Amino acid sequence: MKTWLILLMTPFLLIGGFSYPSSGGEKKEGEKQKASVWMKVKTEYSRNILAGLTEADFDKIAENAKALNVTNFLEILFRAKRPEYKQQISLFAAANQELIRQAKAKNLYGATLAFNQLTISCVQCHEIVRDAKK
Repeated sequence: MKTWLILLMTPFLLIGGFSYPSSGGEKKEGEKQKASVWMKVKTEYSRNILAGLTEADFDKIAENAKALNVTNFLEILFRAKRPEYKQQISLFAAANQELIRQAKAKNLYGATLAFNQLTISCVQCHEIVRDAKK
């Protein structure tokens, strides 16, 4: 039940992030706010996954990784324009799927490795985004 609630709430949280008004010189601030909404949601799920890993709570790990899948899908719809970014989203999705698989298998070390791969994909993606802004 809790998983379905998270999955149903995620789109509303994310779509709400696209309603910030911006015009002219405020455009960059509006874009920053949109990105901030994406990152707040993804960071919260990631924190919950880390907590699940430290507690060996495989349901918590899988539940939050599944919520990340929904977030990732929505982000692809709204933000995936650059080929390098699309590639990182694919790597993120693959690592996240492995995280879900390892959580279902109740393999703590496999889930931890998958979470590390997920984190690496986040760092690489943010590097691409920062380089694109230069």
